[in-house]
Amino acid sequence: MSWAARLARGLTPARVHRSSALAKHRDARGSSRFRCASSDAAGPNVDGAHVKRYEITASGAGGATAATVRGHAIRTDLPRKMGGADEHPQPVELLVAALIGCEQATAAFVARHMTPRMALAGLTFEYVARRDERGATSLPLHAPTPAPARLTGVTGVATVHLVQGAGPETAERVDELRRLTEERCPVASTLRSGGCELDVRWRLAGE
Repeated sequence: MSWAARLARGLTPARVHRSSALAKHRDARGSSRFRCASSDAAGPNVDGAHVKRYEITASGAGGATAATVRGHAIRTDLPRKMGGADEHPQPVELLVAALIGCEQATAAFVARHMTPRMALAGLTFEYVARRDERGATSLPLHAPTPAPARLTGVTGVATVHLVQGAGPETAERVDELRRLTEERCPVASTLRSGGCELDVRWRLAGE
């Protein structure tokens, strides 16, 4: 069994505060280990009372990585054509999944505090992300890349489902839910700040 296959822990999508220290070292097998500080770790929060931080520990070999946060584990890998074993999602796929998860959680918060409150049961998402692969793979390494490595856009549809028996909602209220969610969602805000365009249509189920 390969070293990558023996990785027992996984990567949880999490945003890491910009001031977190990242420690990296190589072990005898050529793998990498990472650790990022978080508010869950022991010690005072030196960044201020309102700064939320996260702790992630990880090990990687080749295209596979395993990390943990608060005891939760998710693993990443690459497709076989990229040199991986295709046993787990790619990191960028988890980034898009993190966007969806963060928007769902943020939308639930926003709906509870709208006036009047929106009786939100949940959302379903159909998202497609895109990037120019030359930003990561073009050679030679020290030549300028013909495109950025980042995601350039996310498109799709988010469908809003209301609690059964709830009163009707308007397109304007759904758009308000979208706008406030995208403003307050940490992952959406991070992607937009990095130049990723979010072009997602929010609609009521049944419309």
